[in-house]
Amino acid sequence: MNGRTKVSNETGVVNKLSRLRLLAALGVCAVSTTLLGWTRIEEEMPRHPLNVAQGFANEASCIDCHAEAADFGETGHARTLLPADSEPSLSLLQSLKDSKLPAAAEVSIEHRDAGLFAVRGEGANSQEIPLEWCFGSGHHARTWVGCLSDSWGAADLVEFRLTWYAMKNEFDITPGQPADPPPGYFQSLGALFDHPKTRRCFACHATQLRVVDGRVDFDHIHPGVTCQRCHGPRAEHVASEGKISDFSWRDIDQVESVHRCAECHRREDDVDGEDIHEDNPHIARFQPVGLMRSACFRSPEMTCLTCHDPHTPLAKQKLHEDWQCNQCHHENPKGTAQPHCGAGEESGCIRCHMPKVRSEAPLEFTDHWIRVRSDTDGTHAGQ
Repeated sequence: MNGRTKVSNETGVVNKLSRLRLLAALGVCAVSTTLLGWTRIEEEMPRHPLNVAQGFANEASCIDCHAEAADFGETGHARTLLPADSEPSLSLLQSLKDSKLPAAAEVSIEHRDAGLFAVRGEGANSQEIPLEWCFGSGHHARTWVGCLSDSWGAADLVEFRLTWYAMKNEFDITPGQPADPPPGYFQSLGALFDHPKTRRCFACHATQLRVVDGRVDFDHIHPGVTCQRCHGPRAEHVASEGKISDFSWRDIDQVESVHRCAECHRREDDVDGEDIHEDNPHIARFQPVGLMRSACFRSPEMTCLTCHDPHTPLAKQKLHEDWQCNQCHHENPKGTAQPHCGAGEESGCIRCHMPKVRSEAPLEFTDHWIRVRSDTDGTHAGQ
């Protein structure tokens, strides 16, 4: 499947795309917060060597020496980007016909030789967009996109208007997109993003993303955030049987460690300062922002890796037990091993101090702004 789809003039899409670009330039199509749009819109690529043609190893060889690689394929990072016509993406799209969402009744999914298409309407008045990539591991949601070539040959992104949400096992409107879209060709099927934003979206969901003459080379993309996305190309490491190694993760300070994760999970300076406050449930989506404002972070040892092993699936990390907290809060004033709790609780630290928080969409995220809470507004999942 080609990563870019050129739509023929016979369908009228090119002319409609030109008109849409004019509207987008006027700000009509601006979308500020979507699943794909929660990263900065910038021209530059991330610091990691994504745009490198040589030096990448076959990651199947990692398991020969690194036992943790055996389960890595089950992690959300590894599954965060899939071709739309692969499983489980394809099955979810095919289930759209059974959705009870009114907006879903207007759309059908067609599987052709040229790929997958979301189609609205019939005959000469029909509208369609390609669906080529599936973003998201499925732990929270999955969102589909297609790529269109602009007049310079660069790829723009069309984000499908419907997203599948794990919380309800159902489709709903993609975050950031209006429930009642304005008139226009793509608005009825999705939102259009320009080339810089397209690069940013794929850069946080891929390990290798080559850019040639300013254009993303989708034929050589390595989807998913896998070993070499964080550790860099490892062909020499494998060929030398480990004698050539990169120790760039060793001896880095606390802030730099968190910032490496925050490159995609959001740094504080990526967020409008007025939005960073305890009453904003959307901040829970940006874990490093809350973590770095927590009293726990004042410990010079605490980073994301204190509680999370990025090589292991979340389901196997027992994240809702108390062991993470007991690493530091291991004694109470009586000198016993049970951590002291001002509320008199003997367990359940995460439930009270790091609850799951719901956003406007059918999504919930663990709030990493660790603190003593007095929440009574019902935004916490399970309360």
